[in-house]
Amino acid sequence: MRFYSKMLIFVMALFALPQAVQANPGPDLFTPHTTTALLCTKSVTRRYPERCPAYSPGARETRLEYLRASLPNPLPQLAVEEIKIPDNAISPYTFAYIHTFPTPVYHHPEEAAAGLPPVRSFLAGSNWVSVVGSVEYNGQKWYKINDDEYIPAADAVIVPPSRFHGIVLSEQPQYPFGWILRRVNPSTTPGGPPRADVTFNRYDRITIFAQEQVNNQLWYMVGADEWLDQKYLARVDVDPRPAGVAPGEKWIEIDTFEQTLAAYEGDRMVFATLVASGLPRTWTPNGLTRIWGKWKSYPLMADPDDPPSSSAWYYLEDVEWTQYFRGAYALHAAYWHDGYGYPHSHGCVNLSISDSHWLFNWTTPVLPPGADHVTSGESSPGTWVWVHMSQPRPGINPNG
Repeated sequence: MRFYSKMLIFVMALFALPQAVQANPGPDLFTPHTTTALLCTKSVTRRYPERCPAYSPGARETRLEYLRASLPNPLPQLAVEEIKIPDNAISPYTFAYIHTFPTPVYHHPEEAAAGLPPVRSFLAGSNWVSVVGSVEYNGQKWYKINDDEYIPAADAVIVPPSRFHGIVLSEQPQYPFGWILRRVNPSTTPGGPPRADVTFNRYDRITIFAQEQVNNQLWYMVGADEWLDQKYLARVDVDPRPAGVAPGEKWIEIDTFEQTLAAYEGDRMVFATLVASGLPRTWTPNGLTRIWGKWKSYPLMADPDDPPSSSAWYYLEDVEWTQYFRGAYALHAAYWHDGYGYPHSHGCVNLSISDSHWLFNWTTPVLPPGADHVTSGESSPGTWVWVHMSQPRPGINPNG
């Protein structure tokens, strides 16, 4: 009760001020001994902006009104050319996930019927194979996964790859933009309660017109009375060429904080998309390097550190559009997940099949007709790849 009594006395004292002072607030009302948050209303802030701190309610309300009024009408749209995605398959391969352990592999189903031991087995971890055909043997269906390898069809599930894709930019973006990472309702004001009448879904593309910091959390203005918490979207900014990249050269920027990729020709951004780079244990390291080798389809990527019996083991057949840029680190298609916008890999930069195909055709060195791979040289240097982290992540050493 004492607290409320003091507040009542304080409010009564404000109303008891001489009329001249109330009508014309002077410096005394803005001394350190007054409660600025109560006095810096919207009207006072407009009249005396230099006397009100930026974090006061009046200053914030005034700024939000200004931002709302400054929005272009109609809202500008990115000038883009959507990547053309086939209506049917986006890959010549049919991929399947091994979901039962152990899954035996035989040269032919008749060997299993004869009681012979398998040539090998899938024991644990994440195992993906390319299905090249199927046969029926003794009433059981088998998948053919290589020239002389068969697995029980019941032990695998055919999974279509993600159809997500980025954008080709026909003009330089005038505002930051990005993609929604998960379903969210925007707020009318930064930090405010979510609206029930507007919903953004995963992979929706948005433009960012302003930003505000609220309680150490960044909020983005993506439309009139539409504010989103930073964690719900991945942002792309037009950035300057890193030192070492000459004017007019092609280069790729990978931001491992935002999990985005942008491709440039000189200073102009020509392409952008979401990626999935290394997890904290296997973070994709920072640095400026060049693509040194390109493979149209890499036959097999398998875990070099863990045994096949480990839950950390991975086995990935036919990894398309692979481009190595730093030792064994590569840009490549990832058909085994749809987690773009989040760290997901063992260090490589994962892209959707459509995005990795576009980049493969855009970068140098150029794959000769009829060839399945190419390496760079003095006469054909590889495209620059710049990996960096726009904001720090706790516990991550990106230069390791």
